[in-house]
Amino acid sequence: MPAQSKGSVIQRQWEMLRRIPAHDMPGLTAADLAAALEVLGYAVTQRTVERDLENLRTVMPLAVDEQQRPQRWRWQRTRGLDVPGMEAAEAMALYMMRDAMKSHLPSCFVQALESRFTQAAKTLRVLARAGAKAKWSDRVRIGPSHVVLKSPRIATKIVQTLQEALLNDIAIDVFYQSLQDTAPEQRLLYPRGLLLRGSSLYLIAHQKGDTAIRHFAVQRFSSVRLKHLEPWPPGKFSLDDFLDEGLTHFGEGTLIKFKATITEPLYKILRDSPLSDDMQVVNRGGVLSLRATVRDTWALHSWILGHAENVVVLEPVALRNSLASRIKAAAAAYG
Repeated sequence: MPAQSKGSVIQRQWEMLRRIPAHDMPGLTAADLAAALEVLGYAVTQRTVERDLENLRTVMPLAVDEQQRPQRWRWQRTRGLDVPGMEAAEAMALYMMRDAMKSHLPSCFVQALESRFTQAAKTLRVLARAGAKAKWSDRVRIGPSHVVLKSPRIATKIVQTLQEALLNDIAIDVFYQSLQDTAPEQRLLYPRGLLLRGSSLYLIAHQKGDTAIRHFAVQRFSSVRLKHLEPWPPGKFSLDDFLDEGLTHFGEGTLIKFKATITEPLYKILRDSPLSDDMQVVNRGGVLSLRATVRDTWALHSWILGHAENVVVLEPVALRNSLASRIKAAAAAYG
């Protein structure tokens, strides 16, 4: 094999380090890493990767199980590990998404990304000294299109326990306080999925003795404990099917033929961002009539109410009546 330049060796080793899993993930073998490098265009043997790993282990917090064959490598448990090599596009994307992530993700998830945010900021500072690309960090922002509630605080240990229970089909013994409870109540749950809705994280599960699938706000768990010996109930569950059925108003909702009249200002908005692929707007004697196939969800209701002075729902009649009642109640509250 021809000798490689010092620069190419360092670049190859950084690419390898970037692919080594975190301490809480299954490790990768030297063969796995060699195959990943080959995909990137680095002609390297498994033995070369093994030598690289042994050398780098003396100066970096790499962990390997000496008793396991083949050996698997991952990072040791550490905070803020700084692995250079982030590309400009990746740094810019992370920089732009930082505030949006902090608004939408629970704090325990954001904390896991802090080292990446820090690395992105460092990369952009380096670019600032090299040229004009860094000006993007001063000129680009992400702005929410709706009111974003602050993310609830969730204990990292609770999320980690829920993740382990979900991945391994393990029941959990919890203390949970719903909005109707005056104090936390003990429950035995069978976790089925996690759902991030807006800025809130929910566990999808059913309780022992109750086959109905329900949602539980994760921030309302005061304790979660694995119940390894609890038998897992029979039957299959699909999170996609659960969402498609629109259970507990979390899903996609049922498809409806939406008909309404709209104003010219709203039409200008929908012309750029249609409600659906089949949306049609027809001008009949100065009246703009809209037709579209949409999902009947909370998001649709909120959108209509947000444009209440610019849209009048005609069909479905049930949707029209429901919204009319809410608008009348709101008007009465304002006197």
